[in-house]
Amino acid sequence: MARLQKKKVSSEKARKRETSPGVPASENNSSAVPPVKAVQKRGDSRPAVAAVPSDPNFIQKGMEFLREVRVELKKVTWPSRKQTAGSTLVVIILVFILGAFLGLVDISLSKLVQIVLA
Repeated sequence: MARLQKKKVSSEKARKRETSPGVPASENNSSAVPPVKAVQKRGDSRPAVAAVPSDPNFIQKGMEFLREVRVELKKVTWPSRKQTAGSTLVVIILVFILGAFLGLVDISLSKLVQIVLA
């Protein structure tokens, strides 16, 4: 029970710290992102523009993606030539069997419909 009360007290202190009057929110929260300073060249009459931290560009993201793909493809267990040929043969045979079955069902139903409508 004492532990629960202790945690409650510490969370109340944190809440008070976050909402303490007169202290900006950025100083209360240490995990807050620091403000970005404006950059202005000397002699430039235009207003300063805030420097935005740039993300990696498109090419860098693409290169990183391709590196990750390469690493993942090294983890793949590829079937042997014999396994691939066997699987392909099974698929082709099943396609012919299923096609013949559906063809017979189609012919049977069309004959049934002709008999009913005649």
